[in-house]
Amino acid sequence: MPRARDPNRDKAFEIWKQSNCEIRLKDIADQLSISEGTVRGWKNKDQWDKQVNGTFQSKERNGAKKGTERSNGTKRKADELSWAEIENEYVTDIRRKPCSLEDLSKKHNIPLQTVFDQSAANEWSRKRKEFKEKTKQKAIEKTAEKVSDDIARITARHLRLSDKLLSVIEESLEDDEQFYKYVEKIRSGYAPGVFDEKVEVTVLETLNESKLLSTISAMEKLQKMQRQTLGILDEKDKTKIQMDQRRLFGEGEEETEDDGFLDALDGKVPEVWEEEDE
Repeated sequence: MPRARDPNRDKAFEIWKQSNCEIRLKDIADQLSISEGTVRGWKNKDQWDKQVNGTFQSKERNGAKKGTERSNGTKRKADELSWAEIENEYVTDIRRKPCSLEDLSKKHNIPLQTVFDQSAANEWSRKRKEFKEKTKQKAIEKTAEKVSDDIARITARHLRLSDKLLSVIEESLEDDEQFYKYVEKIRSGYAPGVFDEKVEVTVLETLNESKLLSTISAMEKLQKMQRQTLGILDEKDKTKIQMDQRRLFGEGEEETEDDGFLDALDGKVPEVWEEEDE
């Protein structure tokens, strides 16, 4: 006994035909939840191109007669309809207020009950819901991909900038006398609107602690910026998060005493803890 013809075979042809033969076979396959290879096989076996050419010629010969019948208010017969086209119109309409079965009945001049029967038999509502979810998921994936690309681009820029700043510090450290130099700006001739200004650099044996501390601070800030860009937490941030989690989730009812540990990590406490003898 021969196998029954797959109803999607005719639907695929109708979708392709109603798109003026411009829709991609992959899109047809997505609408019918089948493989693209299956649609391509049907297209070749059923010779869709020849069928479309023959249909266009037939429409040109019979167009006047059909137009006269419909102008008299005659309802279209079910065998004259392209149900694949109408189903596709209903399923893929996912606007905030999509078309209803009543809308399709009026638009295509079809008895409402006939549209209801077709919808129930072919599960139009389920297909519309699945199409909407699939479209929504694709939009989410595209958005996530764009956000990911943006984050990667910004991260790369941050790292490039911090690398340049580190290069400036590294270059300045090539000078062995860098932290022994004292820069002074001297002005002379304080007449109204007229004065001379010059910069004098003096190298002394005494260490310029201010410049040294400024350089260390700059390096610490650059390191913190790089770690934050890469999503790496330092010890202070980890400790603070752990303490907050204990407070929020009640891990231990006793309040945690502030022993100055976070301040010490911040460099605000000069004392160094030593282990106490028990």
